[in-house]
Amino acid sequence: MSRRKGHSMMVDVVASSGPVVVLQARGRINVLSADVFEFEVRRAAAGADRDVILDASQVTYISSAGLRAVLRLWQNFKGKQRTLHVCSLQPHILQVFEMIGFDQIIPIEPDVAAALAAAERPNP
Repeated sequence: MSRRKGHSMMVDVVASSGPVVVLQARGRINVLSADVFEFEVRRAAAGADRDVILDASQVTYISSAGLRAVLRLWQNFKGKQRTLHVCSLQPHILQVFEMIGFDQIIPIEPDVAAALAAAERPNP
């Protein structure tokens, strides 16, 4: 968890069984919290040879530093033959993901159930 001058961000493990680990991020992912966010996601997913679902329904803001952290996480998991699935983005954050093309490389799903279904499908 990161808390600095009114900004807070948390990453919690929601479920860790089967083919995925489900994490929930909450708060603002900005220059003050992006490194901690990335570290917490990596730590929560460490040691598991599974895909990662990031439930972003409680993320209220993401800056360019936060977007960079998401991209690094996606690259890191891809290098380990794992997939980062992002789901439940707030509409204004989804719009940013689409505008910069993240939706073309990172699996983005409308909710956790859709992300779980996507993670269970065999990779092409």
